[in-house]
Amino acid sequence: MRAPIERAGHSFADQVEDALRRQILSGLRRPGDRLNEVEIASEFGVSRGPVREAMQRLGRDGLVQIEPHKGSSVRSLEPEEITRLYEVRISLECTAARLAAARRTEDDIKRMRALLDSSSAEVNRSGDGPHYPTHLDLHELISVVSGNDRLHRLVVQINQELRLVRGVSGFRPERAPRALVEHRDVVAAVIDGDGDRAHEQMRLHLLQSLDNTLRLAGVPAPPEKHGGTT
Repeated sequence: MRAPIERAGHSFADQVEDALRRQILSGLRRPGDRLNEVEIASEFGVSRGPVREAMQRLGRDGLVQIEPHKGSSVRSLEPEEITRLYEVRISLECTAARLAAARRTEDDIKRMRALLDSSSAEVNRSGDGPHYPTHLDLHELISVVSGNDRLHRLVVQINQELRLVRGVSGFRPERAPRALVEHRDVVAAVIDGDGDRAHEQMRLHLLQSLDNTLRLAGVPAPPEKHGGTT
């Protein structure tokens, strides 16, 4: 049994949206699972109105698929959709890394180093095989350091959609230590103020991330197209 939402603070729709988002991104509600308004309303102790509004919002964010006369379900990503999302992600995050290299402050440098240290500690103490801590999001931090709030919002949205795959498929233990090294390479370039190198290190890292994500989805990664996605 899950506890009903609180009766204070944000609106019921806000609270239902937040709860469903967390359930979806954690893999508790899996891609393809039906989202029954009556059952969800009963689960959270609210009427169907806030549930309907919450699912409309999650649909706009790409997490829920709403089909007329059929109902709603957690969105499933096909391999082609994953690749297209990564095309956008690479373009956005390479730009963010270049901007971050030009705009980082001493405080930003301290935050990036602290986040890497925390990530390293979690990877090294993982008891069931190393995995990268999803709550320590270097990509989001770099998008913040870029100083472009619109770019930051787009990075958050794209990466949230891609968590539909990673949340349900688990992780490849051998990937986590390598991802940490790649993150360190990106941060080193940003700290040095080398925009070209930051752009390239981010591109190489995200190509590896695409390969990993497609493997988690059970399909081989496509060959890189030279001169293509950057």
